[in-house]
Amino acid sequence: MSVVFETTALGRAWLPQQEIKAVKSLIKDFFISLSIQVEIKAKILRTKETRKINVETGSTVEYLLKKIKLKPDTLIVMSNNKPIPIDDVLNNNQELTIIQIASGG
Repeated sequence: MSVVFETTALGRAWLPQQEIKAVKSLIKDFFISLSIQVEIKAKILRTKETRKINVETGSTVEYLLKKIKLKPDTLIVMSNNKPIPIDDVLNNNQELTIIQIASGG
């Protein structure tokens, strides 16, 4: 995340550079603290492991899979016993089942 902080010539003359950096830091910390997390419960069938994973509000299934280091093209992700696409946005306390697919000859 980047914070844009522009000043006019008058603002630059009024605020020393050190204070401008302090204001930027405060603004950045404020917006970072507003990041809301949601908890997802993911059951990975291959390993019989259930994980509770926190992601930011608005995160997708694809983001979750990358976070837990799984490749989306080798999986089927299900919610309420129905497959869901990787671009679906996750909801708080959503329960997922991750089925890893293997193919070969």
